[in-house]
Amino acid sequence: MHDLLQEMGRKIVREKSIEEPGKRCRLWEEEDVHHVLTKNTATKVIEGMIIDNKRESNKMLNLNVGVILKMKKLRLLKVLCLSKCDELKYLPNELRLLDWMGYPLRFLPPSFQPDNLVALLLPYSRIEQLWMGNIPLYKLKVLNLKGSENLIKTLDFTTAPNLEILVLEGCIRIAHVHPSIGVLLRLKLLNLRSCTSLKNLPTKIGIVSLETLILKDCRNLTSLPSSIGGCKCLKTLDLSGCCKVEDLPENLQQVELLEELDLSETAIGKPPSFIFQLKSLKVLSLNRLKGPSSSSKLAPNLPSLFKIFQRGRIESVPLMLHSLSGLSFLRDLKLRNCNLCEGDIPSDISCLSFLEKLELAGNNFISIPVFLAGLSRLQYLGLSNCRELKSVPDIRDSIKLFRNQTKVCRAVDWIGYSGLHCYRLVENISALTLLNRHFKAVAHSRKSFDIVIPGNEIPKWFSHQTVDSSIKIPLPNNIRNDCRWVGIAFCCIFVNDDASRDEELTCEAVIRHRNSGQAGSDGSVFQGRNPRRVTGGSWIFSKDCDQPVINDHLYICYLSNDRLCPLFLEDKCGESETDNSLTSDCSYQEFDELQVSITSDDAHRSVKVKKCGIRIVYQKDLVDIDEDSAADRAIADGPLIKRKRKVCEDTEAGPQPKRMEKFFNFMMGRPGKKH
Repeated sequence: MHDLLQEMGRKIVREKSIEEPGKRCRLWEEEDVHHVLTKNTATKVIEGMIIDNKRESNKMLNLNVGVILKMKKLRLLKVLCLSKCDELKYLPNELRLLDWMGYPLRFLPPSFQPDNLVALLLPYSRIEQLWMGNIPLYKLKVLNLKGSENLIKTLDFTTAPNLEILVLEGCIRIAHVHPSIGVLLRLKLLNLRSCTSLKNLPTKIGIVSLETLILKDCRNLTSLPSSIGGCKCLKTLDLSGCCKVEDLPENLQQVELLEELDLSETAIGKPPSFIFQLKSLKVLSLNRLKGPSSSSKLAPNLPSLFKIFQRGRIESVPLMLHSLSGLSFLRDLKLRNCNLCEGDIPSDISCLSFLEKLELAGNNFISIPVFLAGLSRLQYLGLSNCRELKSVPDIRDSIKLFRNQTKVCRAVDWIGYSGLHCYRLVENISALTLLNRHFKAVAHSRKSFDIVIPGNEIPKWFSHQTVDSSIKIPLPNNIRNDCRWVGIAFCCIFVNDDASRDEELTCEAVIRHRNSGQAGSDGSVFQGRNPRRVTGGSWIFSKDCDQPVINDHLYICYLSNDRLCPLFLEDKCGESETDNSLTSDCSYQEFDELQVSITSDDAHRSVKVKKCGIRIVYQKDLVDIDEDSAADRAIADGPLIKRKRKVCEDTEAGPQPKRMEKFFNFMMGRPGKKH
């Protein structure tokens, strides 16, 4: 609904009873709802009510049960705050939507007849069982009991034949799903994520309409039923974290519409060959858990320690990849911590003409195969924690390919490259050399890009530098009409002392008009109300990184002039960034300054920016960067850099497997090997 239509409807509702909100048909404002609940002024006119307590969100709201009893025609009830109502014995039978976060009771009222109920949303409730016995739910389409940790039993689904969405995520006490789930001919989404007590699924789960099946982190689930092949409409299957699932049913290959398959951190040692022939597959995740070499810690619990070593032996076997040429529409391939070495990636990966993201973090490559440069649509290459990596392909090898596929190049306007903890790589190639390679590759396609690699010094090539997470520079007059200008380059030094949570950092560019403010008494200029902004790179430091970034790293972001031009075009003349019919007056507009910042939605961000630098890039700067890169290479070959890299590796790598094995043998009374 458009905002203006919504506001018009709300105005009409208010005018029905200006003085007494309890006589209006809908209540949504916190102040009005609080008045009705505390003054007990509800009437049978009320058809919809949203209860929230944002003013005192930490306090428990005590609902007046008598108020609900008065609202006989209530069709919509949303309770979005912590609440208690120990004597709730009544809910209106007219309810279509019941959305109650943290529902505080063990059961729904026995007198409630949900004949009209379409959506029942009780996330994080204390529900143990919805009703005693079977209740007809013929209109129910959505059932969400996410995080209801006391739930011990699911519905008999024969009473809810029209169910389309079923969410039981985080219901940790559910050991079995009622076998009648197979009769749900309209079910599209089944989410059983983190149902840690779930051991198996009903044998007849071949639901004709099912599109999404999420079993992520069901760590006691041992297998999938063979009837999974009957889910002809299945598009997403997530088995990540199902550490006891050792194989897949053969008839899964009959699911021809499957687009996303996640087998990360399962016990599947060798992926079956048929998954590499799923022609509709767009996302394939085969990530493994990180081995004991970098993430395990010594613990007094010896059985647990034994499991760590056992898991380490399993995961020490490289993942065996079949021919990839059958995955003709694959866009995202994740192969993190798969112990891949030189030659383990099939050369026919270059046939994946739609591949946009390739995750190779945590593997044992010394160099990246040159044929990866043939992936013309590739936007992101993840190489973090590839500690043996010494070289990456020169992406200038693909310039000819880019020239011959201009349509593809225009469609892909961003390239990302992650090299966290790749210390050997920066021994052999400097930040400026990597930057130079990317510049040369994108010169003909006007792409933007960002890079993350180890480094504790911003290259002098970045002409403006400051000790901060934000930097401002003046802009030359009429820069947008300068044919020699190609973009801007930004660089910062950062660390991340907390790898336990996700955090997203964004490189944001802001251009302010010279005449967009008013002069103050001291001659300064107040900035305009609407400075033009563009979002550059957005880098997510997530739990997947497994470990903090203790040592300094560089984040380099390049924004091409094509990406920045909308900031100039959307000017005070009122023109849209997509409108090319600029007036002559606008073409002479002057601009004051450019500000580039690293921003985060998290006020207490763990990623700390120490220093940053910026440069306005012209065509002639590509020659300058060649000269600076040569000087940096000479420094990178020195013995001091190599010694520093060794210190960094020892600091962040953690306990080594051989040392842990000696300790394990000692604790078990086994003789150690003599060397």
